[in-house]
Amino acid sequence: MRLPTLLLLLLATLGFAAPKGPTLNVGDKAPTKLPSAWIKGDRVSTLDPKKTYVIEFWATWCPPCVASIPHLAELQAKLKEDGVQVISIHVSSGVEAADAYVRKNTKQMEYTIAKDTRGDVGKAWMTAAGQSGIPCSFVVAGGKVAYIGHPMSLNAEKIREFIAEAKAAAPATPAKK
Repeated sequence: MRLPTLLLLLLATLGFAAPKGPTLNVGDKAPTKLPSAWIKGDRVSTLDPKKTYVIEFWATWCPPCVASIPHLAELQAKLKEDGVQVISIHVSSGVEAADAYVRKNTKQMEYTIAKDTRGDVGKAWMTAAGQSGIPCSFVVAGGKVAYIGHPMSLNAEKIREFIAEAKAAAPATPAKK
């Protein structure tokens, strides 16, 4: 083998190869991929940059996810007037149980619920962000990812801070003449 080829192989082995697939970090523009299957609440086909979203990935078979349900409902109730929408997306694993679970627990789940039937939404959000465990939530404010982490670490005050930061970062609207 020639020296340049050996050098390239060595660099690739040490992790200096180009990153695989997209990455998603706090501060990045939110992915546009959203579920096509909705269980409860109004269907969301695009994220409105004037609104704030708490997007949570969960599953019926995940005890910490089920334990987060009252917290998410409380966040939705407290922040609805602030233009916040909680969207809970059931991951593709075990998705067939989601409809029945939501019907049975609908009074506790007072927020929008969808399901990722093909796993493509999870790839666009979870995989891109390097997240493999659920529950996992994303706060999107001003069209950008403001938070990635466990939903129980979120509270109304923290989300209101994300909203304020997004408004401060938004370009000023020219005055009407």
